[in-house]
Amino acid sequence: MRLEGKVALITAAGGALGTAIALRFAREGAVVVLNDVVSTHLDRVVAEIAEEEGGKALIALGDVSRPAHVERMLREALDAFGHVDIVVNNATPAMDVDGVLEGAALCASAVLPGMRARKAGRVINTGPADTLGSAAAVPAGLIALTTKLAIECARDGITVNCVVPGVTAEARLTFDAAAKTLVPLIPMGRIGDPREVAAAHVFFASDEAAYVTGQVLYVDGGLSVSG
Repeated sequence: MRLEGKVALITAAGGALGTAIALRFAREGAVVVLNDVVSTHLDRVVAEIAEEEGGKALIALGDVSRPAHVERMLREALDAFGHVDIVVNNATPAMDVDGVLEGAALCASAVLPGMRARKAGRVINTGPADTLGSAAAVPAGLIALTTKLAIECARDGITVNCVVPGVTAEARLTFDAAAKTLVPLIPMGRIGDPREVAAAHVFFASDEAAYVTGQVLYVDGGLSVSG
C-alpha cells in the first residue's frame, strides 16, 4: 500500500471528489481526517472506510477560511493521531476564489511546522472542478501559492503540488447539461470520474512523487490543451 502509516487531512471531504480521495487514500493504507463545514455525508464516508477498506477515519468539522476553525481541526487531528503527513486542500465548486485561496493558505500554514520538524510532508492543492475544465477555471493565485510553497519547503523534504480537475460528476452543471454543452469539446469525449482525479492525488501523496514539487497536473480529458 502506497500510503501505509500516513495521516492525511482532506478538506471539503463531503463532496464527490473529497469522498473519492478519502476512500482511495484509505485503500492505500492512510488514516484520514475528513473535514467539511457540516457532517452531511461524512458519517457515511467514515462507515464505508471502516467496512470496505478496514481503515480509520476522523471527522473534523470547520470552515477552512476561518483561522480558529483550522486550528481546532488540526488540534483534533493531532490529538487523535499525533501528526499529519499529508494535507489535501480540496476546493469545491461552491467556494469562491478568495475562499479557495484563504483555505489552502491557512491549512498549509497550520500543518507545515510539524512537517518541517519531521523533514517530510505532502501538500496537495486542488483547483475547483468547474464547467470550463481548463486553466481559466483555476484561480491563478492557487497556482502561485503552490509554486511559492514548493520553493520554500523543498529543503525540508516537503512537496507541494496542485491537481486541477476538469468536468467531473461534481461540476456545477448537471450531467445532462454538461454532456450537451461540454462533452463535444472534451477530446476524450466524456465527463471525468472523481476516482480518476483521486488517482492523481495518490501519486502526489506517495513516495513515488518524492522528487516532484511545484507542479500542476490537469486531469481533464485533454480539454485544457484542446484550444
